[in-house]
Amino acid sequence: MQVIEHHRRHTADAAHRPPGWMERWLHRPGTAALILAISLVLTALAWMAARHFALDEARQRFERHSDEVQAHIVRRMGSYEALLLGGAALFSASGDVSRDQWRNYASTVNPEMRFPGIQGFGFSRLVRPHELPAHEAAVRAEGFPDYQVRPIGERDSYSSIVYIEPFVERNLRAFGFDMASEPTRREAMHRARDAGETALSGVVTLVQEDGRDVQKGFLMYVPVYRGGTVPVTVSARQERLVGWVYAPFRVKDLMQGILGADTGGVGIRIHDSQAQETDTAMYDSQDEHSLASASFERQVVQTFAGRKWILSFKGGDSESQADTWQSNLVAAAGLSIDLLLYWTITQLARGKRSVEAEIAVRIAEAERRTDWLDAVSDLSPNGVLVFDRDSEGLLRLVFTNPTFSQLFGMRPEDLLGLSEEAVNEWLTGLVGPQEEHLPLVNGEGNVVLAGPPVRMLERRVRDRGQQRVYYFRDTTRETEVDRLKSEFLTTAAHELRTPLASVYGFTELLMADKMSPEKRQRAIAIVYRQAGVLKNLVDELLDLARLDSKRGSDFHRAVFNLQHVVQEAVQSVLQPGRPPRVLTAPCDEPLWVNADKLKLRQVMLNLVSNAVKYSPDDTIVIARLAYVMQPDGPWARVTVVDQGIGMSEAQLARASERFFRADPSGHIPGTGLGLSIAKDIMALHEGRLSISSREGEGTQVSFELPLCDAPTGRTAPQGHLTAAAESETA
Repeated sequence: MQVIEHHRRHTADAAHRPPGWMERWLHRPGTAALILAISLVLTALAWMAARHFALDEARQRFERHSDEVQAHIVRRMGSYEALLLGGAALFSASGDVSRDQWRNYASTVNPEMRFPGIQGFGFSRLVRPHELPAHEAAVRAEGFPDYQVRPIGERDSYSSIVYIEPFVERNLRAFGFDMASEPTRREAMHRARDAGETALSGVVTLVQEDGRDVQKGFLMYVPVYRGGTVPVTVSARQERLVGWVYAPFRVKDLMQGILGADTGGVGIRIHDSQAQETDTAMYDSQDEHSLASASFERQVVQTFAGRKWILSFKGGDSESQADTWQSNLVAAAGLSIDLLLYWTITQLARGKRSVEAEIAVRIAEAERRTDWLDAVSDLSPNGVLVFDRDSEGLLRLVFTNPTFSQLFGMRPEDLLGLSEEAVNEWLTGLVGPQEEHLPLVNGEGNVVLAGPPVRMLERRVRDRGQQRVYYFRDTTRETEVDRLKSEFLTTAAHELRTPLASVYGFTELLMADKMSPEKRQRAIAIVYRQAGVLKNLVDELLDLARLDSKRGSDFHRAVFNLQHVVQEAVQSVLQPGRPPRVLTAPCDEPLWVNADKLKLRQVMLNLVSNAVKYSPDDTIVIARLAYVMQPDGPWARVTVVDQGIGMSEAQLARASERFFRADPSGHIPGTGLGLSIAKDIMALHEGRLSISSREGEGTQVSFELPLCDAPTGRTAPQGHLTAAAESETA
């Protein structure tokens, strides 16, 4: 409000001052349009100048990039030629080269690593017609029984690829191929032979192609002569020719090996100037659409080993746009300034209304933000107290949230406006007797509210000088979980130690081998029984972990008669040769439920075993089944009744807690997990579990499940209550 009043006074003062000549001129009609037109002209001139320099720089960079690409290709092709000349030098030095020598040489130069893009590195031997049978027989004797010069047929001379490395995959297709049988290859081979120099072929399809990702290719040849030197005359070269060291290239793989994935934004297209189809490119780094929209173009003719290639370089729009951003920025900035100036001038006359509207919008936005903060505060699970310093420097309460009222049971109007000391006095009576300090004293810490119920609170404070904020987080559940964990560790240690001591002690006696057969059998029985106790403890812990982690996702539901599961569970606890301690009171009708049979059997076993353990040996445990009609439909009820030690009201309230045991003495074995597991299983089945007990008289535990339709061909439960069901509901 002070800001609004200040603006209003400033506006009123300005309204009474006489306007100057500049202000009068700016308010004249047409002034804003004239200034806008002049500024647009200046902006256009600046943009044209900046764009001219930007395009010139882009063209120079395109030419540098294209020169670099061309030089890179020339250097790489020279490296390939040097590789082939090295192979020819090997023949010159050795007179003849065996397959192993060629393989060793290839592994030494390692063309795949040092010359990326090369398809292979081989030698094609010249075979005259009268030498053909002996040649094929010699190669077959090397371990290639299927070797044959291809294609078959009579010719003036033959050439056969006898060495090629790496001798795997695609290159195996070239073994034995007569390259001179194909005109394009033959022309390059004869040119290399007659000139005594490296020769490059035209575009061909390599024999290495297997029909997948077929690429255009070419070959490079270096002639090899007898005697190790190049003969002087053409006829002598033809007479003394031994063969050709050569390398096949797949054009796309070659160019990617030379240029890599990035060509600096320059597109390149390569034509063989001597090819019959001059419109077809050997290699094209971009598609036709991209090249058609190129801004810069350049063409260079480069000769490689007697073959002329036309290198066409093109820079697309991105090349020019990359450097015209400055001119575009000048235009955008100039246009923005022009429009801003125009808008500023046109708004001078309406400045007062605009400012007032802006202030109103900001006030509304502040109110909305306040509403958001109020909503967040209302939904926060933490209690909040906010104190502000008044003019005297005292901290007074100005805000509390609903969670604080719920935790401390106080209305905000009872505390708002009070000092920090007064609020402390109000809250003193809520603190547990074990607390030595008031809730707001000594900054951060823990607070125990006397209750009921007793609450554990974690207190945090943030002091901003003029403001102090207290946060109270309810940690009751976390504290209780920590307590349960401690109880579990104590119980588990005790339950594990007792059977382990028996197992260890009797095992030690058995190892001593000083026991009679009767005592040995008793010791083995004790070890077996205690191992079973350990197994049951581990099984219950695993069951609890699975229930917590999967939450019913591993249940295997099916329709079955619940009475059968109850009978199986009761039979499993009966001991042979001893009177039955568990009796079943069945229902007259089948109780069809859709549930996990193994999980319900586990629930029943837990309830029956608990009833047997906590009951004297001379008492009977009854498992009673009933059909019960509830408001939401028919349900099945199973009740286990014992005459054991029972539980007090305090014990009954915690009976289904994890690790809680009614007998803390430890004389009755168990972990306190049975009822907790049963309760979780029933909850995941959307069933109910209830417990009633009287101390010294016994306990009654019941669980209920909704009934479902019987399977096809089975008798479904009737819609009326049986006598047993009526007695249950009564």
